[in-house]
Amino acid sequence: MYRDGGNGLVDVEVGVEVGVAFPRRDEVRGSVTPEGEAATVTHFGPYGRLGDAHQAIRSWCATQGRTLAGVNWEIYGHWLDEWNNDPSKIRTDVFYLLKS
Repeated sequence: MYRDGGNGLVDVEVGVEVGVAFPRRDEVRGSVTPEGEAATVTHFGPYGRLGDAHQAIRSWCATQGRTLAGVNWEIYGHWLDEWNNDPSKIRTDVFYLLKS
């Protein structure tokens, strides 16, 4: 998850999905994605082209008069062996929280 930290800084939170909540331990803590309406797009292809997905959402928001809330995140699928031979099948879901 990426949060606008102000002054051009970005606060980054890295995590994995788990099925149940768990207590904080040292630097590992539970977290959830934010509630609210989000703009989303599914990107198929190498990670180096993820910028295209982010730009598509920002362009859509501009044409629809929607305002970004300053939080976005990506969800990556579990790696599949076939992606080694065909990176066009790599799936990444990109989300941007919208202001209400």
